[in-house]
Amino acid sequence: MIYSIITVLFVLLGCIYLYRRSKHKPGLPEVFTKKTEEKLTIDEEFNINRTRKEAQLDELLDKINRKGYNSLSAKEKELLKELSR
Repeated sequence: MIYSIITVLFVLLGCIYLYRRSKHKPGLPEVFTKKTEEKLTIDEEFNINRTRKEAQLDELLDKINRKGYNSLSAKEKELLKELSR
């Protein structure tokens, strides 16, 4: 029982940390708005995908912070689990 309470507290602290960190990032990163015609390297593709996932996670955590975890749809909860790994 105590371990589940501790786990929940750490998850909430992580959510708060990520939310506060994301407040300093205005809008989408330039990677999403900039079109390139050249082929990207594997590292660039990885970094772009990682940045997109971070942006999605930040949006979900913002929604949780505003409205609570229960306001997420089933699809959003699955996405949150996937992105949290």
